[in-house]
Amino acid sequence: MEENLKIDNDYLTAFNLGYELAKDLNLKSSLFKDVNSKNERINAMQDGMEQYSNEIAVQKNKGSTLGLNIGANISNEHKGRGKGFDFSI
Repeated sequence: MEENLKIDNDYLTAFNLGYELAKDLNLKSSLFKDVNSKNERINAMQDGMEQYSNEIAVQKNKGSTLGLNIGANISNEHKGRGKGFDFSI
């Protein structure tokens, strides 16, 4: 079941700004992660940066797992080649 959540436009704008900032600067972690601010705009930007960092970490993990699986399939594919063939003519 999907809930309709109303998100404040100012929060959404700041969140997107933080996400885009992290993306443009290729940040691995939030610039403001140690800042405890009462400013909602900075908190929203921090959330956006954290979201980008989390997505990059997930993609990185998927890529490393995918690479291991592909290598296993290729090596198994070539193991049976040449078995059962008589090459003496």
